[in-house]
Amino acid sequence: CEAFLIDQQDGILVGKSAQDVLERTSSIMQVALKQIDRATAITQKLSNFAKPIKEPTAQPVGVAREIDEVLALVGHDLNLQKIEVVKEIDPNLPDITVDRRQFQEVLFNLIRNAGQAIKPPGTIWVRAFVHEGRTARIEISDSGSGMSPETLAKIYNPFFTTKEPGKGTGLGLFIVRQIVERNK
Repeated sequence: CEAFLIDQQDGILVGKSAQDVLERTSSIMQVALKQIDRATAITQKLSNFAKPIKEPTAQPVGVAREIDEVLALVGHDLNLQKIEVVKEIDPNLPDITVDRRQFQEVLFNLIRNAGQAIKPPGTIWVRAFVHEGRTARIEISDSGSGMSPETLAKIYNPFFTTKEPGKGTGLGLFIVRQIVERNK
């Protein structure tokens, strides 16, 4: 809105056709809506921290099915960026007992972060197997450049991000860690 008013005050819109003004206004509104959505998402995440942590609703969950659901959400964007996803899921992997929605949020954050860490083209590997004969182990890795020891020491700190300003909140891995701990 401010950008439109500044354009008007500076005379940028004077002499422009109605179509040109409409296109400029539409462009400004699209940017504004995108930023409103971003601010809403950040506010919702912050609001969740302020609420008391409720116990997760644990239920048997199929790891392969949940990975497929998350990839259905982010897979298209990864394909557009020329990022290949390689799944290596043990077909004998038993269900795990977790809060399904929280488990999806963990997978979503980790896979999205992996995609953001890659300079395309690249690869993300999603592996799930039985670990030490008794637990499920899920690994998500990528062909990105990796992290320095200094960065690695900070990745679970709230609001820590390696992304440029406006591109990340620094809450993703912080939330992942909380969810994993809550779901044991």
